[in-house]
Amino acid sequence: MSNTSKNPRSRTVITPSGGIVRGKFPSRKAARMIHHEGLLELEACFLFEMSPHVISYREQPFKLQYADDARLRSYTPDFELTLDTGDTVLVEIKPAAILARPENRQKYDQIASHMQRNGQRFRILTDEFIRIEPRLSNLRRAYRDLAAHRPSYERLRSLLPHLAVLQSPSIHEVNTILRPYGVSAFDLLASGDLTCDLAQPLSLSTLVSVNAESDHEWVHISEAL
Repeated sequence: MSNTSKNPRSRTVITPSGGIVRGKFPSRKAARMIHHEGLLELEACFLFEMSPHVISYREQPFKLQYADDARLRSYTPDFELTLDTGDTVLVEIKPAAILARPENRQKYDQIASHMQRNGQRFRILTDEFIRIEPRLSNLRRAYRDLAAHRPSYERLRSLLPHLAVLQSPSIHEVNTILRPYGVSAFDLLASGDLTCDLAQPLSLSTLVSVNAESDHEWVHISEAL
């Protein structure tokens, strides 16, 4: 099911239709442009990029078949996430209003049952979870200010002792110390080494805490992950 070619998507859109905004997202984790279909998939990419749980991800990874009564139907997940545990999770991005339609609910219940039988983790992310504010705006802001090249976890961890002189530091204070090393507080937030309150608007005066246990609880990619 793995595909390491230049275009790893299982499904390629040939002609635009339905007014869906399609584009490419510059992913640091994938080290390439990620194709997205619709604004909701684009917004999900900010969640994947900033979650320390997600090591890498790819779009439309492969096509599978599932049973619909006596018929076999095809399905291509929107994303495959590789987590820091080594597990993979297949993700469908869907507006809640569309998912609520009985025919769609039945379809994805069948897909979820197929995944469960095959031991594959599967999640559906809706706009009701992805578009929580001010979290989404905060993740966009944080992603925008990441270092151009993704620092290794080892390098980021090695910089934490430099922050020991700070008591309840702000993002600005952390940035001042880390600037000579070419990284910022946002890189440490993305790695899970710092945490902050995403329920409040993010600014340079936002207070951060060192996450000594690296439990990464500050960002969830779903209610269950």
